Amino acid sequence: MARLPPTAGSVQVLDNGVPLGTATLQADGTWNLPAAGLAQGTHTFTARVDGVISNPWTVNIQQNNEMNLVEPHFKNATSAGNGREQINYYAYEGDGYVEIPAYGALNGDTVRVSWVGRSVTIDSEIQTVTNPAIPLVFKISMYEVIDCIGVNATIKYTVVRPPSNEVHRSLALSLTVMGHSGAIAAPTINSPDNNNLRVKFETDYYSARARFIGLTTVQSPVEQFNGTYINFPIDKAWLSANRGRPVLFNWSLKRFGNDQIFYSQIMRVNNLRFKEVDIATEALEPFDPATRDALQRFIASGYALIKQLFKR
Repeated sequence: MARLPPTAGSVQVLDNGVPLGTATLQADGTWNLPAAGLAQGTHTFTARVDGVISNPWTVNIQQNNEMNLVEPHFKNATSAGNGREQINYYAYEGDGYVEIPAYGALNGDTVRVSWVGRSVTIDSEIQTVTNPAIPLVFKISMYEVIDCIGVNATIKYTVVRPPSNEVHRSLALSLTVMGHSGAIAAPTINSPDNNNLRVKFETDYYSARARFIGLTTVQSPVEQFNGTYINFPIDKAWLSANRGRPVLFNWSLKRFGNDQIFYSQIMRVNNLRFKEVDIATEALEPFDPATRDALQRFIASGYALIKQLFKR
């Protein structure tokens, strides 16, 4: 805004001698002209009214490069104060989302999120700021969120601003994931051939289902506890498709007469390996692993005895 001698008409504004725009002169001699989007640097303005040119005035426009890298926000979580948030997973089942706050972003900034979970640290993909007015959002797999039920995850982000390669680190958010009291332990592989998953629980008032997570996700049939554990054969087609790949396993727990399903922690296998079974072994798979191993030894010893008999 500038003030000129009261006169009728419009004001032509020039920026370094180049017309910038036209504003209406008010009765009190003032005028306003929005000048958003001006480039950084020195601008010398003049105004012209009815052939009269004002004295020049100079403005030096500089961009604020300061960053305020406060903690990120986990979508749907509520603040617990002092850089902490909490969320009930079962109220918002599915993938989680980390939202980057308005830290003073500029076009060209590259941003990455780090998720430190129960047993693993995951660095997200890199996103580039193309519109500072639109906050960046990063997806966190539901399995990583499930794995942290009952414990805390730590979430941070980093910013690299060109032309420097300096990495700027944010404050850390501590996220408490709630859902059930006490952790439900991850399953274990209970077979030397890596084709049998075992889950354990301390009571027989529940049913369970195993989940195999790789290129595809396969779920087992629902089984009931008749003791403190259940063995789940791992789907053969899934095993073959995921050989040599990183995979995840977990299982769900359900009380009879209650629709709520609770999820266990995650077991990770970075390089899935298993032994192909022969026909005799496959025929024994319905048996408990201990019984199956005893039968395999019996068959092997019988086979060896028959070979000796035919040699005579």
